Amino acid sequence: MKLLRWLDQNLENTIIFPAYFTLMALVAIGVVQRSFFKFAWHWGIQVCIILFIWFAWISCALNVKRRSHLSLNTLRERMPRKLQFALLMLDYSLWMLFVFIGGYYSMKQVARLQQLGSMIYGSEIIPKWVEPLCIPVAMILVAFRVLQCAREDILAMKRGERLKIRAEGGIEEIV
Repeated sequence: MKLLRWLDQNLENTIIFPAYFTLMALVAIGVVQRSFFKFAWHWGIQVCIILFIWFAWISCALNVKRRSHLSLNTLRERMPRKLQFALLMLDYSLWMLFVFIGGYYSMKQVARLQQLGSMIYGSEIIPKWVEPLCIPVAMILVAFRVLQCAREDILAMKRGERLKIRAEGGIEEIV
């Protein structure tokens, strides 16, 4: 149970931060290689692109969890509570539609690349299907986070508690 709680709090960050720092290290090493040694890894740029794509898609799930992704909070805070709830449920429905479409088509791409057996340019060990694999992985995380947020909002609505409209962990908490 402790592991599940830890994963719930840290899963996205355990993927995002290593990907980001690896990306930055590869970029820095690549600059040094090209500037001083007139040499570069052929696969370095492609791996940086892949890491950035992983970083971006997993960050999407983190922003859904924090309720800071694609929202009009100032307008919603002025609406009646029932309308706020209805719009939140509409948001969650649209997110789930997005997850289904994105997950479905990206899995087809992953399967196609896996069947072809293609590798990242300049590499003999990194399969090309690793790149689009981040999309279905992120879609699963987004779906899980959407369901978590929907559950919280449904329970808050039943209890008569205030709905969470504002983003968690944003700059407003620092100031």
